[in-house]
Amino acid sequence: MSISYRILFFIIAISIPAVTILSAFNIVFRLPDLYVYEFNRIQVADEIDLGIPDDELGRFFSDFMKGQEEEFDLFTEYRDREQSVFGTVEQANMEHARMLLNYSLYILGVGILFLLLTYCIFLVKKKKHELRVSFKGGILVFTVLLVLLFAAFYFDQTRTFLYELIFINSFGADDVLPLMLTERFGQISMVAIAAVGLVILVILASVTWRITKPRRMFW
Repeated sequence: MSISYRILFFIIAISIPAVTILSAFNIVFRLPDLYVYEFNRIQVADEIDLGIPDDELGRFFSDFMKGQEEEFDLFTEYRDREQSVFGTVEQANMEHARMLLNYSLYILGVGILFLLLTYCIFLVKKKKHELRVSFKGGILVFTVLLVLLFAAFYFDQTRTFLYELIFINSFGADDVLPLMLTERFGQISMVAIAAVGLVILVILASVTWRITKPRRMFW
């Protein structure tokens, strides 16, 4: 394999896990399913006495992460007056989390662009076998990255580092957000990201195998 094709191999091997994992991150944290499931499981609205259903709370998180809610500001009735559920630190932390997720879209866009370009080059040059090999390299990198993510979440030091990377301001004793986004929420998030990423990878693999399928003389 020439140097140019080795470069293309490297691009695909990196782009495949980048596209699948970042797509999974955005799907998991922007859609309401994860929030609604977890908030209903722990009945967070009743535990904190928010006065709103868990489903509504989950949809609020989703709307904020999708940008439909500009500010992370939720009001509820408390002792005959309207009160904000989240304080300024909680709002700032969630805004930072959304900003990181939004930045990931730029990386995702670049990954998709590189993926399309390299696919086109391999197909135009009729290097279908090389394209398949490159995709298998992407599967290997995808697997390694998932293992590293789960390993990072398993150890306290790396998990704390990731937590502080997302939530840059220390929560106060009265803040309710840590009661919602618990360690179990993080564990379920990781499982959901792995599952969604695997589904996306299978779809990409199916498309790749179809367009690189060698021609048969009799079938």
